[in-house]
Amino acid sequence: MAGFETTIIAVLVMIFLGYFLKRIELLKTADVETLNKIVINIAMPCLIFSSLYLADLSIIADLAILPLIGIIVGFSCGLIAYIILTLKKYPKKKKWSILLPIILGNTAFLGFPLILGVFGSEGLIRAIFYDMASLITFLSLSIILIFNFDGKFKDAIKRVLSFPILWAVILGLILNFLSIPIGDLAITIIDYLAAAAIPLIMISLGLSLHFEGFKYHLKIATIATIIKLMIGPIIAMSIAILFGLTGMEFTIAIVEAGMPSGMLTLVLAIDHDLDFRLTADCALITTVFSLITLPIIMALL
Repeated sequence: MAGFETTIIAVLVMIFLGYFLKRIELLKTADVETLNKIVINIAMPCLIFSSLYLADLSIIADLAILPLIGIIVGFSCGLIAYIILTLKKYPKKKKWSILLPIILGNTAFLGFPLILGVFGSEGLIRAIFYDMASLITFLSLSIILIFNFDGKFKDAIKRVLSFPILWAVILGLILNFLSIPIGDLAITIIDYLAAAAIPLIMISLGLSLHFEGFKYHLKIATIATIIKLMIGPIIAMSIAILFGLTGMEFTIAIVEAGMPSGMLTLVLAIDHDLDFRLTADCALITTVFSLITLPIIMALL
């Protein structure tokens, strides 16, 4: 693990650059949507495809365990939160507004930059496999919310199947396994686009920062933070030991489990008419505190 302190500082600088650009009104919060579209539809798929296409997949059996760990961690944290919120007699919509950011982690938007910077391309491959859990969890949550709040199943399936990141994973793996060349020009273009992913993600996170949630939802967000950022990594470590994982697979599983709430939770909250502001504040507060907990976790590992 090289460049740990440098990577953490660089990530923080880029995040706060985004926040600074918002403060001086060079960029606006509304620009987050545009940046995220570029990241999700172009830059991130190129980063994932390039990494998988060029990767050594001889350890695919060990890598395949990582998404399973991600799924177990997410829903275990959700079960703990569900029990707590039920005992506190939270209404159904408010309960799910809190459960979403606890179950679904930011294993790509924040996870990829940190892991790539600290662990390099070998770490990124493992992070990509762990992040497959997010796609499965997103679809599962969509179905659960449909049954609870009368949504449309075909819309959930359509969203997942049209997700560019999913196809980047599929194509990267297929072309790698079949050793199909795509040419130097295609690789060069993809690499250029992939290089834009990390800075755009960090600036977008900075633009998303707002601190009103600390005042309105700090109490419940504290519960979400403890479960998401502290209990999650402990669960991941227990499962990784149970599966006999060692080395980088073991480390990446724990680091990814310690990521804050995912941005896709906001999509689900809006689609099912939940308390969007509560979901957003939980996501924000876990993100802010993760800037403290993640360096600690990575330093210990």
